[in-house]
Amino acid sequence: MATDSEASKAAEVVVDWHKQDKKRMLHAVYRVGDLDRTIKYYTECFGMKLLRKRDVPDEKYTNAFLGFGPENTNFAVELTNFAEVSRPTCVAPLPGSVLAVPL
Repeated sequence: MATDSEASKAAEVVVDWHKQDKKRMLHAVYRVGDLDRTIKYYTECFGMKLLRKRDVPDEKYTNAFLGFGPENTNFAVELTNFAEVSRPTCVAPLPGSVLAVPL
């Protein structure tokens, strides 16, 4: 069993690695039925900020990015609402939506 000092040293190594490593999860994408209601939920319940919102009429969707700070240094949530979909649907992942990290 590790002593307190060994455990502390191990934790310090992990924290140092995390500070030096530039890999991070950029954002997660959620399909939502009511974009404005979902934005309100994330901002009021979690304290997230609306970073940007865009309407893409040619592809019939609107999306919004929310986070706790700028996207270049913080994780973001992307909420996407398709015009013809009034409630969330379960669909296969889109290409590029799988996170792979080399070991």
